[in-house]
Amino acid sequence: MTETPVTFESLVAQFAANPRVAAGKWFGKTCLKVDGKAFAVLFGDDIAFKLAEDARARALQIEGAGLFDPRGQGNPFREWVQVPRPQAAAWPELAGEAYEFVSAGTES
Repeated sequence: MTETPVTFESLVAQFAANPRVAAGKWFGKTCLKVDGKAFAVLFGDDIAFKLAEDARARALQIEGAGLFDPRGQGNPFREWVQVPRPQAAAWPELAGEAYEFVSAGTES
């Protein structure tokens, strides 16, 4: 049995039934948003996730992962972790954790 590869589109599908989530743009990059706030962003072949401290620490242990520095100028976004394409199997779980973290701050 061949496993279906994880893609950004499969992450969109993961949240398709959730009316609070929509695909959109964030600083010109394709992203997933909950209530208008980005929680996952496509960056080249990688995806960056906005994560709570404990999830961020775990994500940084993934081979090739690092703090998300979209400008490449040594000023990474503190709560964001960029996870490379070869580690895409981790993306669905990280997307769920990012959704939970960001959605907790958007509830009204």
